[in-house]
Amino acid sequence: MGIDVGGMNPTGVGSYNGYPGSKYWNVDSRPLSEATNVLRSFVLQNIVQDNQWEIDRITKYYLYWKFYEGMHYKDFNDGLLSFNYIKAFIDKVNMFLLGDEAFTFHVKSFYTTQVDKDVEKFAEELMMYHWGKSDKLLLAYEILQMGGVTGDAWLGLEWMPNEEDRYCRVSVFDSRQCFVTFVNGDYNNVESFMVRQPLDQNGSNSQTKYRLFVKRWTNESIETWYQKDVSIEENKVQKYEYQKYTNRYGFIPVVHIKNRPNSAGYYGKSDANDILKINKIYNEIMQQLKAVVDYHVTPTTVITGASAKSLKKGLGQIWSGLPAEANVFNLGLDVDLSATVNFAKDLKTAMHELSDVPENALGKIQAISNTSAAALQITYHPLMQQANIKAMTYGEGITKINSMILRMLSIEDPENPRLLKLQKKAPNFLAEMRIEPIFAYGFPKDKTDELNRAQMELNMKLSSRREIMERMGKQNIPELLDEIDEDLIHLGILQSRIEQLSGASESTGDEDTENEEETTE
Repeated sequence: MGIDVGGMNPTGVGSYNGYPGSKYWNVDSRPLSEATNVLRSFVLQNIVQDNQWEIDRITKYYLYWKFYEGMHYKDFNDGLLSFNYIKAFIDKVNMFLLGDEAFTFHVKSFYTTQVDKDVEKFAEELMMYHWGKSDKLLLAYEILQMGGVTGDAWLGLEWMPNEEDRYCRVSVFDSRQCFVTFVNGDYNNVESFMVRQPLDQNGSNSQTKYRLFVKRWTNESIETWYQKDVSIEENKVQKYEYQKYTNRYGFIPVVHIKNRPNSAGYYGKSDANDILKINKIYNEIMQQLKAVVDYHVTPTTVITGASAKSLKKGLGQIWSGLPAEANVFNLGLDVDLSATVNFAKDLKTAMHELSDVPENALGKIQAISNTSAAALQITYHPLMQQANIKAMTYGEGITKINSMILRMLSIEDPENPRLLKLQKKAPNFLAEMRIEPIFAYGFPKDKTDELNRAQMELNMKLSSRREIMERMGKQNIPELLDEIDEDLIHLGILQSRIEQLSGASESTGDEDTENEEETTE
């Protein structure tokens, strides 16, 4: 009996990736590998059971994380070769964007390019405080890591009411435990956001009888409960120790960031999406080449016309007394491996091209002693392009979080001195302005050339000191400008005093000379 492949069933269960449903397979028309089926089974048992869309999404998240962590095989990961280019590429782009300072802040107005320096000062100080309390450098890396691996990052905001440390804590959620619903399927209108925390039921010190702790936000309420199963459908969930209270903020304090823009849907694209299969095949090719090398280290010896019982193999061993018709030789490789080696090189080149990470960025030796800055920028332009895309997507998300910090602060700590000063200077700040991050970028810069260009722009009246400082990534620019002006004033006063003292000493010298002449006469 043949296999009835049938046709597509438009009424079947669909998939978020656009493949129609069918009664002959679940969700996806593409064949799944055995390792992916294992992950799908794990997701069904431990994450979600009753929503095929979410099963497919979270299975991909787990697959990407497995490869990022170096587990490129279903079994025997410790003994098989694994060239983890996925991790190298993701980390390289992220660190190139963050540099050594991650990002600073800049106030931008929707109406004008000029912002009052006091407004900018108060706003930047508020953001630096709350992000600093949230461990900005480590948090920035985790945000880009989660987004780069899974394609999506959710940032949450929580008020910390401690008397000594009153601040809005920014944190990143595990994308594999985040679930979003929308009003009438409108991706721009989020109805609720739910995050789940797995609990250790089987640990030696575990005292919980539940499997998950769940928290869900809407614009009107916040709900928390425990679960013993992994269902997410409202009519199937059995809730324990359920609590519900009013959301006093009036908004969901969570921001979703797409790693790469995706106009076809709500979710973003992972950096591993285009190179995962290539990396897997590359590892398999290299493992096969390793097997060939291992064989030639200890090759198989063939003996004909003699007994091998008394013969010892090893370095420096001499066999003698063999019959005249005996023949002894090692099985050798009679196949040219150059095609296989070239194929492996082509795969590696393809990964660099698809990920926009040049080979030189991963440490390949290059002669750059006489290379100009413009030539280096062209060489690393693909990497800069990827970093610019991330600066756009993650910058928008961080900007939204900054606005939420001000809204939450106005409710939880309305007497905050800096907030009061900001509101006095700009009563409609949230409606007219926003606080954007300025990423540090790790690309080497020629400081001398940059300063010479800034000096020329100032001399030609093409830019202001503030604009140049923002371009250089300086922090607390208003205070820095005031400090520079004060230094110039003090320097001018000091110079004036020196000139006065010099003039006084010269006049005294002239008087002494005249007195001496008069005495001589």
